[in-house]
Amino acid sequence: MANVALVTGAARGIGRATALRLARDGFTPALVDLNAEGIAAVQAEIEQAGGTAFALAADLTALSEIERVVNCAAEQGTLSVLVNNAGRVIIHPFFDVTEAEWDAVLTLDLKTVFFAMQFAARRMTNGGRIVNLSSISGRGGRADQAAYAAAKAGVISLTRTAALALAPSNITVNAICPGVVDTPMTQEVHRNRAQQQNITYEESLARMTAKIPLGRLETPEDVANAIAFFCSPDANYITGQTLNVDGGMEMD
Repeated sequence: MANVALVTGAARGIGRATALRLARDGFTPALVDLNAEGIAAVQAEIEQAGGTAFALAADLTALSEIERVVNCAAEQGTLSVLVNNAGRVIIHPFFDVTEAEWDAVLTLDLKTVFFAMQFAARRMTNGGRIVNLSSISGRGGRADQAAYAAAKAGVISLTRTAALALAPSNITVNAICPGVVDTPMTQEVHRNRAQQQNITYEESLARMTAKIPLGRLETPEDVANAIAFFCSPDANYITGQTLNVDGGMEMD
């Protein structure tokens, strides 16, 4: 029977890298994303490499869709892993954030995380692993990311709460805080910042990179490797933890 790992936001970036890594580790990834073409391409990559995967296009802002993809994943084998990676960021000065923007970010980046855990845990009848994607933005304030930073701080709190609630079911729950990852989302962030600060995209990105002690942008694979660790037997006795994977930007 397939050992299924449900990965949200799997069409690109960290989600894609995670799905590819977990497939190499022997899991059957359930690829979930609003971008149907994107997850179909990732599925093809996995299958070309000799693995198995299946794609589930869904709008994860709807609880009915979260429940649907969890149930579909569980029907394909043993649901043993959930990676809550789907998210969005809106870059706006503090006084310019609208209610609609706040709700859009908090819904996908926090509400979806909670209910995905709730639905998935009910189907993890033999125990399991949940890994939530937070961010170093959730470790401290961000003047132009009020909603995103609040949501990612909430993910850290939810991770601890879920770890306590699900420990009796032999389900571990941990979180990852990536730093500046070379993904389309990061590119969008720095295009917006460059426009707001009247500088070039390259200058905005260079200013952030200069703050990274290891001196380079993070790759999606750097994050996927840490996620794979939490899903491995080596992490059997680790739960309720949040790991910074950021090149040394945050050290708390």
